[in-house]
Amino acid sequence: MNTSLVWLLALIGISPFVLLCCYAQPSADDWYMAADTMEKGYWQSNIDFYLGLTGRFFSSAVLFLHPMLLSFGAFKCYSLALILGLVVSLRWAVGGWFPETSSGWKWLLVVTSSVLFLWAMPSTAQGFYWGTGSAGYTLPGLLSLCLAGMFGRRCLDSGWRPQPVMLVIASLMAIAITGCTEVAMALFFAHLVVLNAVFFWRHRQVSRPLAILLAATLIGVAAVVLTPGNSVRRTWYTNDVNHVFVPAVLMALKLALRQLAVWLTFAPFFLFSLVIVSAWPAALQLSRQRAWELIVIAVVLMGGTLFGGFFLGTWSMGAAIPLRGINLLLLFFIIDWIILLAGIIALLRTCSIELPRAGVVLSLCAFLIFCSNAQMSVGNNIKAAWLDLLSGRAAQYEQQCAQRHALIRAATTPDVLVPILTARPYTLFFNDLTADPANWRNVGCARFFRKHSVALQP
Repeated sequence: MNTSLVWLLALIGISPFVLLCCYAQPSADDWYMAADTMEKGYWQSNIDFYLGLTGRFFSSAVLFLHPMLLSFGAFKCYSLALILGLVVSLRWAVGGWFPETSSGWKWLLVVTSSVLFLWAMPSTAQGFYWGTGSAGYTLPGLLSLCLAGMFGRRCLDSGWRPQPVMLVIASLMAIAITGCTEVAMALFFAHLVVLNAVFFWRHRQVSRPLAILLAATLIGVAAVVLTPGNSVRRTWYTNDVNHVFVPAVLMALKLALRQLAVWLTFAPFFLFSLVIVSAWPAALQLSRQRAWELIVIAVVLMGGTLFGGFFLGTWSMGAAIPLRGINLLLLFFIIDWIILLAGIIALLRTCSIELPRAGVVLSLCAFLIFCSNAQMSVGNNIKAAWLDLLSGRAAQYEQQCAQRHALIRAATTPDVLVPILTARPYTLFFNDLTADPANWRNVGCARFFRKHSVALQP
């Protein structure tokens, strides 16, 4: 695809989410996570959270250093770091696994992958503009991409020996990823196991660096699984599915197949595949055996990603995982989809089947298809992001939140009533306080502002 079209695609598909960071506001768990640090201190908050609630030790460690403890402006910077981190980590991963390709092609893959992810995310609000959701689900995805870039395709070479410092850093990152959330832990662990298996299949020996990384991951898994807080969380969910194997498997299979159908019939996935196939470098030549290896690996990983991710929800909660969890499934699914495309392209080339090249006409057609699909209303985060910006909803949302915060701070009484948020931008808004001062969201907000109670006006 023409370079200018790639950057125009980035302008249309990525820049609105960057601009929306100016209007990001904390909500829900953000309040009480910050309040815990204010009241109990950083280390005691982490200890209590780990022993009494959940084993997500790394995401909680990040959240107890909540940027809103500095200012609400710092929270906006945090959201911006996540958006930019998506692009940077993807570029690192692409560079590590396709080192022989041109810089232009690398950026093409990065920009199209980023736009596809942002477009198809079930919830951008939970993915980038809510502290708790992003730290538990988006952050481990970005760390996984960074780790993929750090190791790169060279990790499958039998003679590769990384520096000890690099191996230590990679091991700490692996532990951090597992400590973000159970979904991230399972997806990362599954992909790492497959990577170890591929190395063993090719060389009939164990890769020392990959084995060390797998051992570090298992340490993180043990820290998450063995926490005493898990017994507390189990009491939150009681139904006919959770912790009942057959119903949990059947529900997970149903959810996985439905999600697969949604993504495979999503027009931007077809457009993304068309662009990648037509622009695939001629230098990336593989044997038929390697091509089939990639296809099998991709199918296994995509099946494992979808079924495994949903099974964690059906087994532990008896329900689907939240939208922020599906965001993470989508990121890994896109990665696995690229692997599948690589295998199919390589297989077709071994059969001497010529693929269409990304000339001016094809590039322009693909861009026009993108623009026409950008007019769709259903499941279109890009259109919603532009509408939130241009309609003024995002600015109104930020203004109403700022007025509410000023009202709470200026109140001379310990019990404060605040107006409801009437501006609720689709891409930014997660949830609001309630009229019940005893609601956990209200309690967290009241603790943060050092008030007795905060509630919505009747």
